[in-house]
Amino acid sequence: MKKYIFKDNDISAPAAITVAVLALILKLILSYTQFATIYPNLAPIDDHLMTTAAMSIVEGNWLGEYTYLTISKHAFFAVWLAFLHVIKMPYLVANMLLWAAASLAAVMALRPVFRKRWHILFTFLGLLYNPAASAQYATRIYRDAIFPSLCLMFVAGITAVGLRYRESVKKWAGWLVLYGVSFGCIYLCREDGMWIIPYFAAAFVIVTILLFVEKTKGKFVKITAMLLPFVLSAAVIGGYSYMNYIHYGRFIVSDFTSAEFKAAYGALTSLEQDEWHPMVAVPEDVRENVYREVEAFTPVKKALQKPLLVNGYYNETIGDFASGAFYWALREALSDLGMYDTPQTAQQYYEKLTAEIQQAVNEGRLKTSNGKTTLRKSVTPPIKMEYVPDVLAETFAGFKVSILFEQCDPVAHRAVGTPEEITPVEEFINQPGAVALIPYTETPYLSPIRAITHGILRVFNAVYTVCIPVMFVIAVFWQIKKLREDMTNKKFDGETMLNIVMLGLVGMALLRCAMIAFVEVASFGIGTYVMYLSTVHPLLIMYSFTGFCKTFEY
Repeated sequence: MKKYIFKDNDISAPAAITVAVLALILKLILSYTQFATIYPNLAPIDDHLMTTAAMSIVEGNWLGEYTYLTISKHAFFAVWLAFLHVIKMPYLVANMLLWAAASLAAVMALRPVFRKRWHILFTFLGLLYNPAASAQYATRIYRDAIFPSLCLMFVAGITAVGLRYRESVKKWAGWLVLYGVSFGCIYLCREDGMWIIPYFAAAFVIVTILLFVEKTKGKFVKITAMLLPFVLSAAVIGGYSYMNYIHYGRFIVSDFTSAEFKAAYGALTSLEQDEWHPMVAVPEDVRENVYREVEAFTPVKKALQKPLLVNGYYNETIGDFASGAFYWALREALSDLGMYDTPQTAQQYYEKLTAEIQQAVNEGRLKTSNGKTTLRKSVTPPIKMEYVPDVLAETFAGFKVSILFEQCDPVAHRAVGTPEEITPVEEFINQPGAVALIPYTETPYLSPIRAITHGILRVFNAVYTVCIPVMFVIAVFWQIKKLREDMTNKKFDGETMLNIVMLGLVGMALLRCAMIAFVEVASFGIGTYVMYLSTVHPLLIMYSFTGFCKTFEY
């Protein structure tokens, strides 16, 4: 038995595989016993939108009949959801299998720098049992439940190539395919999928420089091969856009990120404001000026004042539409005016609106905030120095929430809606919602078995809360030690590249925290929410476990 488990001062391959498989089975069981969060009426532009789109795909109607919401979001998640329904895979179990695949890809990417099998096994288990992957937000039927998995696959692919660039292309061609396809899926999953690009850009530049500096054989072939992910990503994104073209006549991923909508909304956010508010990109005084000077916008005033629309989007605390709500309010108002009768009428309206605002600016009837006539083309608020203190504070808050695994309780929200609304969703995703509640509370009732499984998940959450910060600090010290050694010995080896990779991991974690911090400060104002930070956890775990293993390798 001892020889089966241990070999050459390391865990044996069969034993490692056995432990990994048993750990995966346990994790899948834990996921199967979780409830899904189901509340159709509370998330019409989020969970409900993705669920109805998936149902339409299964029915052969792509994302459904066209409205102002149909292609408003990048909806790869709806494709994933439809696929799970067709193969009859329970929703949370399938999501966990995807996460396990991403975790495996990540540890195999690091294999060249892990000298022992226990390093690989330990890091795999660390990623697999990531508490955020089973947190309450992950029980929602929404795209952020799989977004971290896709991002980790992308990171794994790039990391693998970076650690193997001296080897022949054949040995890392599969990793090129992985991060090419995964980036396509990332971009199709969320509008902010571009956030991962800096990791790729830095890796591409560093590897290219090293290939030339080290005079590596076949460097031109390797550099050419590294262009393959561009082709694969374009193919994935193009295929999705083609489906939109077939059904809606628009070769785009969404009409929210389309050129005409970004130009029109950017034009509105470019205009001079009487009194700047950090949470309001298009305040009432700006709207009044545009109503008066721009004919295409005049009817919007009455549409924006409809009680149902005001109740859904207007923020009483700040006395206006917050930035993160106004573009949805605008789209709904324009839908009421008939501008979204077809995808083409929406496109034509936004092009006309942009042209009329530009003309008014050129003629001096409207003024931009910077005094220039060039208008912005973006759906994000203009970046101002005034945001910096709050963004820095929120970045720190986001990092703290992530590294301490806060908001990672595994109990789903209670199901909200009538049985007629909840049951079809449960049947579609093959996973129950939390319908039964503890009497006189809003807390879902957990059977004895579910109480045990949720208790296990909470134990892991507590362990990570204590261990990851300590391991993170240990990883930082390993990096510093390695950097000093390399500077003294003036060498560049595989572990030097690992040091660069680890800098990239923590850098991307901070970048994501900063991006979400800006959105929170300038648009949402909902407080630090773990769902938007869910891609940070795997980066911190991968960083911490890698540094820990390198520190205590023997």
